[in-house]
Amino acid sequence: MSTYRILAASLAVIVSLHLVGCGNRDLNYKTVETEELKKEIRDLEAQLDACEKRKVSGIYDSAPDHATARTRALTGVEQRDEKMQHVLSIESNVLFAPGSAKLTSEAKATLSRVIAVIQKDYPNHWVRIDGHTDNANITRSKDKWDDNWDLSGGRAQAVLHYLLDHGIPSKELGFAGFGQERPRGPNSSDAAKSKNRRVEIVVIPKE
Repeated sequence: MSTYRILAASLAVIVSLHLVGCGNRDLNYKTVETEELKKEIRDLEAQLDACEKRKVSGIYDSAPDHATARTRALTGVEQRDEKMQHVLSIESNVLFAPGSAKLTSEAKATLSRVIAVIQKDYPNHWVRIDGHTDNANITRSKDKWDDNWDLSGGRAQAVLHYLLDHGIPSKELGFAGFGQERPRGPNSSDAAKSKNRRVEIVVIPKE
């Protein structure tokens, strides 16, 4: 029997002896004896409380930190919750060469880890892929893309097809290209523009 159960049983016996008696024994305790019993009960309650706290602490200490594990597994991916949606945001320089919508080897490795998280933690969810750019005009890749809307949509489609080819059902997938219209912040520096060039995988509950 565990320690905290033994303590609980002892406490119950003492209380029952004090309140209802034991066999034919006269339980007309003196005041001093009553105070001693009360102190003993308090001591047992304190020990029981300490045992319970140690038990709970042990449970939490031994439990794996799934959120931390997922974060370690998704290097290069920013995760956040927005209302009922979970957003996995990946900067475009992780996924594509400049002006391109062809996934790099690094992109495929990153997306494979994202897919594993979606399949494990978000089954039966809608998955929408949103493409975003900075505010720089299309110049060097003008032969491929008419404008930033076109580029952002092409990149979102590339990610969608990778998810589709690796186990995310087509009926749960969709995409959108927002061009430069939904920046994370001002396009005031190269670093800020890099944050705005991104693909966001938005996981949405069906109900």
